Amino acid sequence: MPAYRYVSLSIPTDYKQCPWQYLFHLLHIAGRVYNMPHASGVVLSEQVLTALEYIERYRHLTIQQVATVTGLRPKSCSNMLLRLERQKLLGHFGNVPIYGRGKMPKAYFLTRRGHALLAGEYEACGRQIAPYRPVNRTSRWTPTMEHRIATVDVLMTLERDVCALPDYSLIQTFVEYRRKRDGQNLIGETVDHVAAPNSAENRIVPDAGFVLENCSTGRRALFLIEVDRATVTIQRRRSHHHAQDICYKIAKYDRYLRGQMFRSRYQAYGDFEYFTLLFITDGDKHLLNIRRALADTDPDLHQFYRFSTIQEVCRTFFHTAWRSRTYTDDTSYGLIRKGGTRES
Repeated sequence: MPAYRYVSLSIPTDYKQCPWQYLFHLLHIAGRVYNMPHASGVVLSEQVLTALEYIERYRHLTIQQVATVTGLRPKSCSNMLLRLERQKLLGHFGNVPIYGRGKMPKAYFLTRRGHALLAGEYEACGRQIAPYRPVNRTSRWTPTMEHRIATVDVLMTLERDVCALPDYSLIQTFVEYRRKRDGQNLIGETVDHVAAPNSAENRIVPDAGFVLENCSTGRRALFLIEVDRATVTIQRRRSHHHAQDICYKIAKYDRYLRGQMFRSRYQAYGDFEYFTLLFITDGDKHLLNIRRALADTDPDLHQFYRFSTIQEVCRTFFHTAWRSRTYTDDTSYGLIRKGGTRES
């Protein structure tokens, strides 16, 4: 449909005797103007490019997550993303009501046109991005999406806060739902095994992770992230039903630390002698119950664990109130020490 230079709102002679027909006439014109293609093209501001870059990196982001990394207010961010969607640069899923839960957030992803636009901007800067992969939209919402969104909330706060640290650089982030090619198969970025053989019993899948570098010393630290939304049992009474409880999961991380299998998994980003697990859960009371249930774990490995709440982390990721695994230890810890990180 061609773009019109102007729209006349004069009252036609035939409609003066029938006001309701005139109202339909105005609604028809309004719909024609609303669906008119944008002749001026896309306006690429710094915030728009930042939003497209992070959406491409993490596959899909909500309005609040984009607002976190762009620095925009949620209302302004919502208008920007809606405009990009109308220009066919973005698509979305979610935004659906769930009985007893309310309305789920709206998550945006790159379309093929948006990916081509971003790739062109990257090429002008001498950078490249991965080939376009369409987002699977067989369902508008799944139960795992809430957990993934909570995990990305944490990573968006990390991306925002690390920009305020001139002495540190975020080398790489890892998310469990992103896939990489391993021979003929596509596997999750964080999938690994705590010991041989590579069986389901030894399989471990952290929710996320990242590598942080101290720019002044060049040393790097590996952090893995587990996000608990208080939907998983802390410890089950029956031993043969314990595969999904938190204590069993932490025991697997102890085996992961002792077995050193992570060194080969992340060797492309540094030679790490250990990693630090950041366990992030919902609420101080639940956090204390988890730490109390882990009282019998190996004390030599307590130093490799830090605990906090989602609420605290989403305010400031590098806060100084992280807790150790020992529930009797009331000391507050920071992730970054003066003069360096918890490097290997």
